[in-house]
Amino acid sequence: MTLDLNRKKVTKNAFRVTKVRGATAIRVRVPGGHLDAELMKTIAQIAERFGDGTLHITIRQGFEIPNIPFERMPEVNAALAPIIERLELQHGVKIESPADGYPAAGMRNISACIGARVCPFANTDTTALAQKLEALVYPNDFHVKIAVTGCPN
Repeated sequence: MTLDLNRKKVTKNAFRVTKVRGATAIRVRVPGGHLDAELMKTIAQIAERFGDGTLHITIRQGFEIPNIPFERMPEVNAALAPIIERLELQHGVKIESPADGYPAAGMRNISACIGARVCPFANTDTTALAQKLEALVYPNDFHVKIAVTGCPN
């Protein structure tokens, strides 16, 4: 099977071109690195249904689902809609159509330490701050990295 691969279109929706011929990987944004178990189950179900059943936790506190066949990308985008709604729209990020997937891939996931939710040394809820920053800067196509820390050090 030959696919006419439009690399810009693939990467625009946060998919990655991989070494596996005919397959891609999707990056799932988790601003602040905190999500509930229900969303984790949804991400795992997407990995099992469309990928090879594995997840990779990225260095930027997101998830990557590898080995998704190119032809399943529209289905994956639709399956990601509830995740995008919960982790992006509910925190003020403007995305017109979550069922079309992530609208940009340039901005890296905003990472954060555990913050005042757990750490006795933290001065702020770093996840909440990361989510507020996400609403200000995403989506865009700039290669920007932001990390939040709650320590006074």
